[in-house]
Amino acid sequence: MDDKNLFPDYEPKTTPDTIEDYLGKPNRVYEILGEIGEPHISKLNNILKLFDKYKKKAKKKVGKYEKGNVAIGADPDQYYPSEEELLVSELGKMIVQLIESYTKQQLKTLKLRYNIRSQQVNFFEISFRHVDVMGSGRFFYAEKATKETIINL
Repeated sequence: MDDKNLFPDYEPKTTPDTIEDYLGKPNRVYEILGEIGEPHISKLNNILKLFDKYKKKAKKKVGKYEKGNVAIGADPDQYYPSEEELLVSELGKMIVQLIESYTKQQLKTLKLRYNIRSQQVNFFEISFRHVDVMGSGRFFYAEKATKETIINL
């Protein structure tokens, strides 16, 4: 039996799974992330303010576990994050990306230049995955890390 003939229009996803895949558009999360634009060290203070703001909100609006439809690739207990948790995770990943793009010495200099205070940033990263269910479609799921990401800035 030839799989190509069974599902002739099937094309595997070859790009990483992202929040855009998971949420679709439009969404309030994109509006907030869009305000930042392209991440740059000069914007780090603004990113940190947004991070703190949504981390506080995420404590009040926590995602939930629901019985997942295993037949279409969900976990038996599937996690559905709140928009606030998604924002905290995406902003946290942005901070990690910015910090890791500089050496310790470069970062020290940039922190002085842009008046960025030393601090610890911690969050639970939310990652995304997809499942292709032949005959049903492509489904995206979020997964919350069990261990906190800790950044010493």
